[in-house]
Amino acid sequence: MNTKKKHSVLIVDDERDNISSLTAILSHDYTIYASTNGKDAIEIAQEFMPDIILLDILMPEMDGYDVITALKESDKTCEIIVIFITGLDSDIAEIKGLALGAADYIIKPFHPAIVKLRILNHIRLMEQLEQQALVSKILHNFLANAYTASLHDDTLRMIGEFINNASILLYRIEKNTSTLVCNNEWINPELTLETCIGDRIELNENSISAINSLLTQNERDLCLHSDDSLLKDNINIQKQHFNNYIVTPVFIKGNVCAILVFSMENEEIKWSENDIDLAVLTANIFSSVFERDAIQHAEYLSRAKSEFLSRMSHEMRTPMNAILGMLQVLELSGISDNIRRQCSVMNIAAHTLLNMIDDVLDISDLEYGSFMLTDSAFDCKAMLWDVLRIADENATRKRQVIECKIDSDIPDSLIGDGKRLRQVITTLLANAVKFTQEDGEIVFNARLESEGNDYAVLNIEVTDNGIGMSKEQQSKLFSIFDQASGGLNREYGGIGLGLALSKRIIELMGGNIFIESELEKGTKINITCRMKKG
Repeated sequence: MNTKKKHSVLIVDDERDNISSLTAILSHDYTIYASTNGKDAIEIAQEFMPDIILLDILMPEMDGYDVITALKESDKTCEIIVIFITGLDSDIAEIKGLALGAADYIIKPFHPAIVKLRILNHIRLMEQLEQQALVSKILHNFLANAYTASLHDDTLRMIGEFINNASILLYRIEKNTSTLVCNNEWINPELTLETCIGDRIELNENSISAINSLLTQNERDLCLHSDDSLLKDNINIQKQHFNNYIVTPVFIKGNVCAILVFSMENEEIKWSENDIDLAVLTANIFSSVFERDAIQHAEYLSRAKSEFLSRMSHEMRTPMNAILGMLQVLELSGISDNIRRQCSVMNIAAHTLLNMIDDVLDISDLEYGSFMLTDSAFDCKAMLWDVLRIADENATRKRQVIECKIDSDIPDSLIGDGKRLRQVITTLLANAVKFTQEDGEIVFNARLESEGNDYAVLNIEVTDNGIGMSKEQQSKLFSIFDQASGGLNREYGGIGLGLALSKRIIELMGGNIFIESELEKGTKINITCRMKKG
């Protein structure tokens, strides 16, 4: 009990030497399953649900492409990370695999360090996404339900099961006293333990001051370990199940109002950074829940959500910039054409992820009310042609045609936020390419709708003959956290924030966004925006 669960990897390769080699590399850190044919691999995946599948491309009877297609078509296995292992030196093979949903490639012969790092990076990203999903679910529960003890208990249970620890206890300060009382708890059902409900912790003035002083420190310092001198000297946690625990204070308006105690049975296991981050975030959530005087609880939970999104976006942006920088250095070095092509694929994927992170950060700023436009002079027509050039490169990969017309009456120089306008138009074209089938057609029109002595109103229209949308899907299209279709996002990729963000930007520009769409008949999106003349 309370040994951290190993992540699991399924190795699928018809050559047993390759399975043995990968097993030797990974078995110390992961639970390993193996299969020498595609049919058995699908059955193993259905039964054991591995975190990652290493899948060979060239296999008899059922090759890797057939296997990944079957996995992605199943609701049970469609989210499993699939990494192709191959000796093929072909862009076509890579593109086909990525199009079918492969997350990455590992090239034979295997380099142990590269194999370990590739898998570890995907595991870390998976854990971050799972943690974000958990926090989103908790926030949704608090927003959608009345405040009850059972709701608090459910929250502790979800976090405890996610961390796989022994217990989580929530102590709150009794009104008009300095006594903490355990009101809520989660105890791992695998353990036979007495309840801690009703346990009391007396806080003196020194202990309260010491806890409150933590607010001036870094956020991670808000988590106290069981061997921390502050706990030993000032806080007597009496009836505790285990000696290995962490404590996160819950504050309201700069004063401690509660503490959360996370316990682990095994004293030798260290708390991971993810565990500590989640513990601190849980304390922040409860802080928002408890802080309800003259103010609605939904506003505070929205703030907690925005703080989480903003923090996660900033934290993810830093390593992504490092990755992009190292890729640029690598591409400029004397590398082979094959590795250069692989760097190019990684570069595209990294920029895609960075754009998603930027969208989340922008949405967070919008939620806070700190999002604003920055006006400067820009060459409008040059910007439009540059966006179209990039969109055309993406469309060409799907054998699509983009027809475009840019009105010559549009002034060359306008004053406004050209970067944000470019972001909106890029989103419209990217969606048109994404949701239009191969050999489809996209039409782009930009014209001058009206003008005055010192202003110009632009009208931009993007039309495609893609999959279209139902009326119900259109009603959700501009909602920040309620995309048109979770299934579509899973199939086509993306996080569904682009259009919601675009609508906010266009409205800040004094314009509007309109949509016309019908299932299987395509979509037309029209935007207007007002700019000063340069």
